[in-house]
Amino acid sequence: MKRLTLTLTAVGAVLAVGAGGPNGIAQAQPAKGAPAAYERVREVMDDRFKDMKLAGDPDKDFAALLIAHHEDLIFLARTQLEHGADEQLRQVAQKIIDEQQKQISELKEWQVRNRQADYRAKLDQPPHGSGPLDQKGTSIPAPQAQAAAPAQAAAQPAAANLPTVSGTIEKVDAGAGKVTIDHGPIPNLDMDAMTMVFRVQDPALLQGVKAGDKVQFQADRVNGQISVVWFGTGGAQSTPAQPTAANLPMVTGTVEKVDAAQGKVTIDHGPIPNLNMDAMTMVFRSQDPALLKGVKAGDRIRFQADRVNGQISVVRIQKGR
Repeated sequence: MKRLTLTLTAVGAVLAVGAGGPNGIAQAQPAKGAPAAYERVREVMDDRFKDMKLAGDPDKDFAALLIAHHEDLIFLARTQLEHGADEQLRQVAQKIIDEQQKQISELKEWQVRNRQADYRAKLDQPPHGSGPLDQKGTSIPAPQAQAAAPAQAAAQPAAANLPTVSGTIEKVDAGAGKVTIDHGPIPNLDMDAMTMVFRVQDPALLQGVKAGDKVQFQADRVNGQISVVWFGTGGAQSTPAQPTAANLPMVTGTVEKVDAAQGKVTIDHGPIPNLNMDAMTMVFRSQDPALLKGVKAGDRIRFQADRVNGQISVVRIQKGR
């Protein structure tokens, strides 16, 4: 009996060490490294489509959903390049980034054209809502009913404790109570910098807001929807001074597109070490519009980039190699 007791005691000690460590401290810890990174990928991919609101236009919704899909694939592929070791899978991940970025650029080019006043679809293209499945329906939803929904929303929540985020208005749809914003990270929603359609619970918030405006805003979940609850425009959201570029690496690239009005430049560039960014084609914010003067598509440049207000931005451009 004494021997049995000693044996059970020894087994218990082994189990205690295995469960709690040699110091008896619990080993359960939050996921770190690769597991945490892939949990983040899954969370972002799940939330992106769940929270995305459709415009009701098949062309616009197709482009927006496809861009979101491509961006999710790029996020997944970059996570693999950061943590994965298998060379074949790393090559697959890099190929995904290259291909998806090209398609994102094409889709965003279309979105820009679609917003222009003189945009016209092909003359032989059928109107929206006239596809084969639409023609089988007996009625077409009344757009007036959809537009009225935002006006019935609940009162705005108090925004006192919400972070203020900088962004640029891409589109305003006052009738539907929606606004598209190219924005920086939104900490309270655990949202990365991206371009997204937000619901505006109070239509009055959109008065005087137009595409191209630099804004500061606050967003939160209201009745289960990610919504803008406060806007600040004009001088209220003046951009802080540029960070010093003295210690930033110079990167070589080719200008693909310049959008001076939006303060953006698309660059096909090499790796950017300080941003842990691989070679790719990407749209950068230019916080100082003067940087884009004299820069045009096709120019070979050397530039420096950094995060400014949470947005990846060009802080210096030098023409020529």
